[in-house]
Amino acid sequence: MFRKTPHNQGWRRFYDGIVKDERYQREIDAKKHGPYSTYRQIFIRADRIVKRFPRHVSPIRIGTSAGGEPIWIFRVTTNPEIDEGLPRFLVTSVIHAQEFISAEINLSLFERFTNNMRQNKSLWKREVCFLPILNPDGFLRVERDLAAGRKHFSRTNRNGVDLNRNFSAFFSKRYLLHRLFPRIWYPGYRPFSEPETAAYREFLLENRFDYALSLHSFGGWFFYPYGGSKRKPRDEKWFREVCSEMIDRQPLYGYRMRQLGRFLPFFRARGTETDYLYETFGTRSVLIEIGRRNLGMLHPKVLLNPFHWFNPRDPETEVKNLIEPLFYFLSLPGNRPAR
Repeated sequence: MFRKTPHNQGWRRFYDGIVKDERYQREIDAKKHGPYSTYRQIFIRADRIVKRFPRHVSPIRIGTSAGGEPIWIFRVTTNPEIDEGLPRFLVTSVIHAQEFISAEINLSLFERFTNNMRQNKSLWKREVCFLPILNPDGFLRVERDLAAGRKHFSRTNRNGVDLNRNFSAFFSKRYLLHRLFPRIWYPGYRPFSEPETAAYREFLLENRFDYALSLHSFGGWFFYPYGGSKRKPRDEKWFREVCSEMIDRQPLYGYRMRQLGRFLPFFRARGTETDYLYETFGTRSVLIEIGRRNLGMLHPKVLLNPFHWFNPRDPETEVKNLIEPLFYFLSLPGNRPAR
């Protein structure tokens, strides 16, 4: 049974606040940065879905960020009368502050899934949770920088922690890259030291998932566990088959796939969300690096603005290239993976 957290209340109050509060009225200049949704616009889009499918979609507040922003998950149940025994899917984005394209993909998939769930039999009898912004303080910080014309690299939460190094699987404060580049990869003083990851962990412990997509940017890769080790996952054959199928379904250009821990000889991604999900719960989790080079990294407009390192000027192209493969992932057969 899907266990509801004690934070289920307050969606309408939160929504009314961001619509009216002056702090959330910023706009992103589409001519300079591309037509990206602001924090406020993301939740306006989400609320349209909530209102359209009130029996199927439930906003769930799982906790609060370091800066006091609520963290929302949107639970979609294709069969509201069935509340147990269903395969569960999870889609997360904006773990890293500057990766706005990941939220665009997440919201587009949320819209596509709900628009098709009642007609498409492959979507029956499943639950999908969409978490568009795990790092709201970081997202809002980047939004403020864009509005003010500042060009800062921004990855972490309010406390300067890389949330995708703060999970317990293969966590390490002594890993060389974490020590050499603490402003980029600081993992925190212990696993789940941050309110964002701590709230997320509690939600995962109460509501275990079978499949997960973790959306990031950039590079054009489908990565599967493990990232913190070169040890091959027991489900490697399954991961490779599913990633190959997603690549085949990309209409514009195909990504590549690899085990994250074998991506580079001396690189390990320690303390990641996907490793935690897979190692702790057996969740078959795939990390997706969206986009290729985003206008080319050496182009002056890209090189001098870190926001453009991660976010292409035309997000719709990436939505078009990924929506069908990700929709396929959410349509996987309902048999739950062995634990």
